[in-house]
Amino acid sequence: MLLTPDKSICERRQKIIVSKDQREQRQHRAENPDQKYEVRHYRLDGDLVSQTTCCDFLLINDTTKKAYFIELKGRHLDDAVPQLEEGFKLFRTELEGCSFYFRIVASKVRTHAVNSPGFRKFKDKWGSRLKYNSRTLKDTLE
Repeated sequence: MLLTPDKSICERRQKIIVSKDQREQRQHRAENPDQKYEVRHYRLDGDLVSQTTCCDFLLINDTTKKAYFIELKGRHLDDAVPQLEEGFKLFRTELEGCSFYFRIVASKVRTHAVNSPGFRKFKDKWGSRLKYNSRTLKDTLE
């Protein structure tokens, strides 16, 4: 079991949880209003997961059983999909009972990348559970 509370990189009821690489502007910000939710936050790629490439971060709202797979990308939005899928594949059994959400924060979101077959297929599969934006993406946990 890799997703233990002691490996989390945030406090149990942290108010704002930021997923960001050093020296990069791209970031995902999750707000925990009134600090009412118990959360865990993990750096996956290169930390908990080193044998394969997967998404960068995982944020878990233990109170509402929601798991957010987060990928920070440069310009190649298409490359985010296999990394999110790999993170999902690696941890879905450990997150049994959770609802899954996917977040992509890219330097630039280009129209042709959003319309590529691989990205469209992923978007069709997950619908409103997938959000993407350039530079910063904010979520309010619920």
